[in-house]
Amino acid sequence: MAPPSSGRLKPGSVRRVAVVTSRKVGREHLERLEAALGRGGVKIVETRPEEDPDGRDRVDLVFVLGGDGTMLRASRIYPGKVLLGVNFGRVGFMSGMLPERMEEGVRKLLEDGLEVQEYRKLDVRVGQEAWRTAANDAVLLKKRPHQIASVDVTIGGEELFAFRCDGFIAATPLGSTAYALSAGGPIVSGDARCYVLVPIAPHALVSRPLVLGEEQVTELRLVERDALLSLDGEEPRELHAGDTVRVRLSAESVKIGRTDDWTWWRAVRRTFL
Repeated sequence: MAPPSSGRLKPGSVRRVAVVTSRKVGREHLERLEAALGRGGVKIVETRPEEDPDGRDRVDLVFVLGGDGTMLRASRIYPGKVLLGVNFGRVGFMSGMLPERMEEGVRKLLEDGLEVQEYRKLDVRVGQEAWRTAANDAVLLKKRPHQIASVDVTIGGEELFAFRCDGFIAATPLGSTAYALSAGGPIVSGDARCYVLVPIAPHALVSRPLVLGEEQVTELRLVERDALLSLDGEEPRELHAGDTVRVRLSAESVKIGRTDDWTWWRAVRRTFL
């Protein structure tokens, strides 16, 4: 099963690539990738560590050497570009090949092309600031460990409930397999046009995650105490009482390449079961 917006990069369409690397990945693996691509006449036009911003636009594909966190950071460096991950991390849910099969994966890419799957992002807005996007999740978390946050939740313009909790996770289907899963949220199929809202350690006898449609806008308002907001695990920013965070499903997507036969549920089984 692949999302409806899946497609392919045709054989021969990849000539210029960029590489984003985790600092934990040794130089020898980059050299292996460079040699494998070079045999097929493909040029690496730039190599960046995962914290560098603003990659070039004129590349056909971005190789990502690292884990899912590096994939998320690469999606910010190269927005809209197809990402092909070589998993050097612990989970690797977003990756397209294993390190020991990198040469084989490059050969498949050059000879057979690449399946590309698109996953909708979140739009996130603090107050009246510009909207930002997140591929996995937006996490609103209490600032001080010994306190809890008070959050008013409004969905589609309707005041729904007031929560005393450690925070909230808004997650895309892709992000439903990450922090939201740990907090008790559902695994959402990658082709679903929705996002989930999961409370973190709510101080209540009854609480359930919510699955929200693509037209639904969620507003989280801090009633008291400071909190932290992080998008895709990036450095959090501080918010204060009275601040609001709005979340909706974005029209933008993250594009992930796969060289092997891959289904969403096969990846779930391989990764979590």
